[in-house]
Amino acid sequence: MSGPLGVMAVILLEAAAGGAAVLWAAGVWGAVRRGFFLLTGITIAVCALGAWAIARMAAATSDAPELRRAVLALGAFAGLAVLWQLALLVRQSALSRALGLAATAVGIVSLVLLGLARERDPLLGIAELALGGLFLGSTVYGLLLGHWYLVERRLPGLHMVRASWWYIAGVAAAVGAALLSVRNPPPEIGTGFSPMLAIPGFSVWLAGGLVAVCALISGFVWKLAQEGGRSIQAATGMFYLAVIMAFSAEMSSKLGFF
Repeated sequence: MSGPLGVMAVILLEAAAGGAAVLWAAGVWGAVRRGFFLLTGITIAVCALGAWAIARMAAATSDAPELRRAVLALGAFAGLAVLWQLALLVRQSALSRALGLAATAVGIVSLVLLGLARERDPLLGIAELALGGLFLGSTVYGLLLGHWYLVERRLPGLHMVRASWWYIAGVAAAVGAALLSVRNPPPEIGTGFSPMLAIPGFSVWLAGGLVAVCALISGFVWKLAQEGGRSIQAATGMFYLAVIMAFSAEMSSKLGFF
């Protein structure tokens, strides 16, 4: 599963599994309205479905059993993510929570199996995916939570402060993911990537520079979240930049993943 489609499958899975893990670990269940879990859950479900569809196409032309197992796990993850939203829509809170936690567990398993599907250093591959998942998951969660403050204006600022800490942890994880990507070979010219990205070390330096920008953004997000009030809107604006930089950084560091 190589080329641009393979990279996109990895990025979408990281965003979905990481986003689900951060959502349930952040302690907002019962503290925010049901709509926030619908907003975040639908985003997760769409990303999971996209990752599954792309990986399924790649598995159709591959005989690797590891990839086929990863595709099965991805399908289960996507299915549970959709069922989680359906349960929310019919106001079955207990069932929705159980399905959401199950989806998160299966999403993490999907990350592990996709890492094992890599022939080169599969354990390091799992570490790369886990770190990237925390990075993208915390970024997406922070952006969506910041927007939710426009809907639920009396929501305590504590949750945005926690989101800023999750994002700081995600940026630290991104540093580790970028360092691990040093061992990955550059993509070959003619595989759909820019020729510049095939220059040895270029994608790693690009990822490192983008992560450095994310580190700068994380400081502003933390400071603005601490101030609360209208500063939360400013923190949300910073998350717009963070999403662009985070996805670009992960794409750069995952070019040679497979």
